[in-house]
Amino acid sequence: MKQVELTGIKEFREKKVEKPMPAAHEALIRVEAVGICGSDIHAVHGKHPFMSFPIVLGHEATGEVVETGKDVSGVAVGDRVIYRPQKICGECLQCRTGKYNICNHLEVLGCQDTGASSEYYAVDAGLLYRLPDNLGYAAGTLVEPLAVGVHAVKRGCADVSGKKVLVIGAGTIGNLVAQSAKGMGAAAVMITDVSEYKLNMAKECGIDYPVNVGEKNLREEMLQKFGPDGADVVFECSANENALNEVLDIARKGITIVIVAVYGGKANVEMANVQDREYSLVGTLMYLHEDYADALRLAGEKKVNLDALISKQFDLLETAEAYQYIDDHKNDVQKVILNVSHSS
Repeated sequence: MKQVELTGIKEFREKKVEKPMPAAHEALIRVEAVGICGSDIHAVHGKHPFMSFPIVLGHEATGEVVETGKDVSGVAVGDRVIYRPQKICGECLQCRTGKYNICNHLEVLGCQDTGASSEYYAVDAGLLYRLPDNLGYAAGTLVEPLAVGVHAVKRGCADVSGKKVLVIGAGTIGNLVAQSAKGMGAAAVMITDVSEYKLNMAKECGIDYPVNVGEKNLREEMLQKFGPDGADVVFECSANENALNEVLDIARKGITIVIVAVYGGKANVEMANVQDREYSLVGTLMYLHEDYADALRLAGEKKVNLDALISKQFDLLETAEAYQYIDDHKNDVQKVILNVSHSS
């Protein structure tokens, strides 16, 4: 089968490898679409702190089950699926207490282990979820980052219903955090960025208040849209220390600020404000099974718009061109999808 491997900075190699045989607990997927994630982009530029060369990327992938191992139940040949790309030990304290998203030995398929940038992919059947009938393969790849958004919202507050939410950064994750909050019942959501393209996309996705912070004052916008009490919870999705420090300067005292973005280096954070204003600065990583289930429910019920986020699609064998396109369109691209054409 065809497989694409990242071998160095912006260097890809197309390989012919043996089509995998599913183990007893695995299902074989005929891969249809693979989403390109921000972590993939960091890896391609040699800037991801937890990924190294060579690696077969692809942790946002959808396809059809074509074969199952002898011990598999719950999924069947013909099912349209997405997988949850978490390889865990099941034995550490985090796993034993249900926090396997931060397993001490966590490996993310497509990041620390082989991903799905291939014609076929064998994966633990327990990680598979059926796609809603109304969701195509390309849009279905966005269920994975949507689950990131769902988990982040839950980290921010036990119940977001009726809350006023501020999201910093309107990239794919920021957009999906905002959409998750709306879909889960938030009263109003404001999202900020400097890209009109991404802000217009957020508006198309139903976000109440897209704000271009390159042109407008965030403090004034919050006062006007949210009133004197401001946002009830903030999600930092920009990986921009200046944006984070602005939030720490203007947000209401005592609220939770969730760090969703992956920072490539050390950030200079005004910790005096965190202490003095009694902020809860909270991290979030990936998702749990329940988050995936909620993401699929939101998608199936059309409470989120995933199709709107797709900016461009390429064939898997055009992977290098796809990443170059992203580099060339930093301010007017959101999600890029690799479609997998099959030789037989």
